[in-house]
This record gives sequence, structure tokens and C-alpha cells, in this order.
Amino acid sequence: MLLLALLILLAATLLAWKWQGNHWRRLGLEAPFGWPLVGNMLDFALARRSYGEVYQHIYAQNRGLRYVGFYRLFNEPAILVRDQELLRRILVGSNFADCADNAVYVDQQRDVLASHNPFIANGHRWRILRADLVPLFTPSRVRQTLPHVAKACQLLRDQLPPGRCEAKDLATRYTLQVVASAIFGLDAQCLGRRRRLAPPSRWLEWLAPLFQPSAWSLLETVSLLHSPRLAGLIGHRYVPLHLQQWFSELVAARSAGDNLLQWLAASKRGLGQQELAGHATTLLLEGYETSAMLLAFVLYELARNEEAQQRLHMELDEVARRHAGKLIEQVALGELRYGEAALLEALRLHPAMQALQKRCTKSFTLPAQKSGASSVLNVDVGTVLVVPVQAIHLDPQLYPAPHQFRPDRFLDQPPMGCRFLGFGAGPRMCPGMRLGLLQTKAALATLLQEHCVLLADEDECGVEVSPRTFLTASSKGIWLRFQRRTPLY
Repeated sequence: MLLLALLILLAATLLAWKWQGNHWRRLGLEAPFGWPLVGNMLDFALARRSYGEVYQHIYAQNRGLRYVGFYRLFNEPAILVRDQELLRRILVGSNFADCADNAVYVDQQRDVLASHNPFIANGHRWRILRADLVPLFTPSRVRQTLPHVAKACQLLRDQLPPGRCEAKDLATRYTLQVVASAIFGLDAQCLGRRRRLAPPSRWLEWLAPLFQPSAWSLLETVSLLHSPRLAGLIGHRYVPLHLQQWFSELVAARSAGDNLLQWLAASKRGLGQQELAGHATTLLLEGYETSAMLLAFVLYELARNEEAQQRLHMELDEVARRHAGKLIEQVALGELRYGEAALLEALRLHPAMQALQKRCTKSFTLPAQKSGASSVLNVDVGTVLVVPVQAIHLDPQLYPAPHQFRPDRFLDQPPMGCRFLGFGAGPRMCPGMRLGLLQTKAALATLLQEHCVLLADEDECGVEVSPRTFLTASSKGIWLRFQRRTPLY
């Protein structure tokens, strides 16, 4: 009897798995079978591919379809959107309100400060939190941050190592120096001669490793993107507790000078200490890591593409000649059009977020999966819709020779529709885009005004992207070296 009961239980389990794995096929969609627990993301679950690469594979295997029904981890039915018009509707247009929430799991009790991040917050709350931050990034406000950026650039110039260096480490030192000054009015002591004599910087010790690959990275990424239950089991915090406490202390000790927190505290909506600390956490974490990653990757791409680097050097020399050798000024930085195009092209090739995940909060319909068909799909509340950023950026139908570094793509005409999603799109796109580009462009100009950047190893075959992390990161670092050059001005 016991054996019979076990066989019946096994048969019932197998039938349930088969039923769940055929969810989309029962609705008439072309879709792969969803395997128990791993769905269609086995390679991600085994850390063989990043989640962006898995979505890219699904995207590429289903050309001709507007969207694909597939299965995320734990065999959760989801929809990967391919069609540009549907992407526009979801991110910007008529269906934005139906799926405005980002499918990111952060517990508001464990992650009090992180829950103030507009990217993480859901419902109506994200609008309120984002409205607090948007006035900090108007063109006039961003111009006011330039003295903080210029001071960090001078330290970066003095800090430049003579030999082989890890680009992401150098870039992180710089962006932490900028954000500590621009947000809190504090010196992070991440760059400059004083750093060698002073105790190790807490900014570097605690923040530099935060988004880098570790033994826990895969579990943390799964918790954040797929499973609040797993997050509860492992006690995952997007912002570790000691950092939450430290950020609150930094807010209390902030400078009374000209910085983002002072502008925020003086805003019309009276903000309490916890709200200020929450916004400070957003500004800090969003402000240093993605810009450091972008700076490291653009240096890497320029090192691999000599012609593009020569063209950037020509632009730097021309602009410097017009401005008496001074590049870290508002007008001069604005004239670095090729430099900005190089940043956008590097972000296309190496987006910080490999995919955006939107959760349906109000049922709506999608047109037929194939053009010309008459059937429609009703998207149920709770369904996750995946915007495969990396796959879109590397689609040869949208970008000819998509794996090649070609900054010219962004010179003459900005990409239309939702072809470029390096900063997101629509009402939930990154509000700090201007400051991120400013600080990164300033660092790029500082490093290359008097130097060439080269690969540290001549046999370098490419950066190995970590399959474990939430934000794009290199598994083995980005190793470069700088060689002195003579500017032509």
C-alpha cells in the first residue's frame, strides 16, 4: 500500500509539473516547455550564464514573434517582449500604468532605507519618491555639482597608476570620491596622496565590494529577481544592516555646504531623517556603481579599438585647444560629443541592468504573438513581463554588427523607440542620468587627455561577465595600463 501511495504521489507530481510547464501552450502560444524548479533558466541557476544571456538566447531563438511565453525560476510563467511597438506601449505608452511596478523583491522591514529607492518602490509610492529626486538633476542643478566632479578629477589625475591596473577598482575610487562630496559634502579619501597615509577608507572597504561577484551573489540575485521566500530564508538585504546604520550616521553628519542632501532637505516636501537617509542611500548606491562600471567598460572598449580612441584623442585636443587646455568645465564637457557617444555605445554593449522586469498590476491584452494572426493574449495580474535589455542592444536588426564598438551610432541621430535602454525609458527611467554621464565623461577626459589606454595583456580575449550578479560585473576584473601621450594643443 505504501509503495502504491508513493507511486500515485509521484504520478500526481509529474502530472502537475507537466501541466504547469505547458501553461503557455494551453493558451495557444508558441513556447518552450517549462521544467520543474528551473523553468527555462537552468544555465542561470547553475551559474553558467547570466540572466541577461539567458533572456538573450530566448529572444534570438524566437525571431518573428512579438513576444515569447517562457518560464522563470521556480517554473513561473512569464512573457519576454520582443516587439518594439509593444515595448513602447509597456514602458512609455498606453499599457505603462498596467505594469508600472518593477519585479524586484525587497522587504521593507529588513531594507528600510533601500525601500525608498524609486526603482524598488511600487504602487503609487514610487511616484512620490521619484518626484523628490527629479529636481536634484535639472540641468542647472547638475551644473552645480561640477566643482565636486572637478576636485575628484584632479585627484584622479594624480592617482593614475604607472603600470597595470584594474579599471573597475580605479573607477570605483573615483565615483565614490564624487558621490561622497556631491551628496554629503564629505571627503571619502578614496583618491590622492593622503589616502596612503590615512587609515583604510570605509567607503572603499564597505562599498567597493557591494555589487561584485561573491560566494553569495547568485542566491542574492535569485532572491532579488525571483523569490521573496528565498530572500526571507537567507535574510537577504539589498543594503546590509551595517551600511544602513552608517548611511543614517552620514546623513546626520552631512556638511552644511552646497550638496544634494542640503538641496533635498530644503525641498518643499518636509522630509524626515529616515526619508533623507533613504534618499541618500539611493543617490549613493545608484550614483557610484553604475558610473564606475560604465567608466571601466568604456576604457576597455577604447583600449581594444585603437581607431575610436584616436578619434576621441583628436576631439579632446580640439576642445582643449579652444578652452586653454581646460576640459573639466561645463561648456568644454558639452562639446565632447564623440566622448559622450563612446559612453553610450559602451553602455549599449555592457548595460548595467541586463533586463528590466515589470509586473502586471491590472489585466490588459497583447495582440497576437505573430503578425497577421487574429488571436490576442490576456495578461493576468501578477504576470512578469521581461524587457530583455541586453538582447535588444545586441539585436543585429536594430544595430548592424552589434558586437562591434561603434560610437558613431550615437552621433548623428539618437536611437528611436526602445532600441536603447541603458537608462531605462519612460516615467521610470533613471532620474540621475545627467549626473552619471557628467561624472563619467569628466573622468574619461581626465584620463585620456594626456594618456592612451591599452590592454594590460596583449593576448586579452575579452571580459568575462559574471553569471551571478544582479548588476553587470566582470568576473576577473578589467586589466588595463595607461601610456603617456603628448596632447596636440
